[in-house]
Amino acid sequence: MNRFLLAAFLSFVGIVLFAQTPYKTYCNLIGDENSLKKGVVSVRIDYGQDDLKDNKFVDENGKEIKFRTMVSAMNFMSKLGWQLEQVYNRIDQVDGSPMIIWVLSKEITSEEEITKGFQTKRMYDTSQAHKNKVKVD
Repeated sequence: MNRFLLAAFLSFVGIVLFAQTPYKTYCNLIGDENSLKKGVVSVRIDYGQDDLKDNKFVDENGKEIKFRTMVSAMNFMSKLGWQLEQVYNRIDQVDGSPMIIWVLSKEITSEEEITKGFQTKRMYDTSQAHKNKVKVD
């Protein structure tokens, strides 16, 4: 009986030691303030990826998701477990247009969880190119 308890205890300790510890990760929701005049806001996301090109949200068909306000974009992200940390404005260094930036955070245990529940135009294009390559090969 003692050996069984010892084995169970050591198994439990092993599981606890190898369990991944949650950590906080961040992203920016970047809204184009000029688009607000049209009744929708064009929102991009920066979650630390290498290339920020084509980082607007798209649906399963690759069509850009338009948000009426930054709050509606935040509600979309909130459903995916993201929380608002800070809001600020700045001027785009490339074209001088005003931007609204919302800093969000989320507790994750692996990098794959960062993009869980959404895709960007770049992610969609990459997955389509991969699907087409697989069909050709």
